[in-house]
This record gives sequence, structure tokens and C-alpha cells, in this order.
Amino acid sequence: MALLEKIAAFAREHGDILARYHLYSMDDLKRIEQECWSLHDEACSRGACGSAGELVELEYLIGRAKEMKAKRMEEERSPG
Repeated sequence: MALLEKIAAFAREHGDILARYHLYSMDDLKRIEQECWSLHDEACSRGACGSAGELVELEYLIGRAKEMKAKRMEEERSPG
């Protein structure tokens, strides 16, 4: 149960990551992604992969946030 609560708290904390992606550095996004994968792996190793469904969606959102961040950084580097 503690793992499920940890997963839910993590998903709540980072669920709106696309809206806030500009507030994070790329290193922050990578760290959050690693934490997400770690929680997912832990859930699966305990036979609770189905309970980690929120994390699969969150992994996708983090990936999109990283893409958006990279695009924004590229746009800022190249003139008009």
C-alpha cells in the first residue's frame, strides 16, 4: 500500500508537467523521468504493474515535456 500511495503522490505532483515544462531544466525533467521509471519498475517487480498505469501516462507526458523543452531551447538559440 505504501508503494501505491507513493505512486499516486508522484502522479499528482507531476501530472501537470506539460503546463509547467518551461519551469524545469532538462536535467530536472530527466531526473523526474528516472524517478517515474524507478517507481514503475518497483511496482512491476512486486507484481503490481497494473497499479502503475498512472506512471505509464506520466512517462509519456514527461517525454512530451522534454521534447517541448528541447524545441523551445532550439528556438531560443536560432534567430527568428
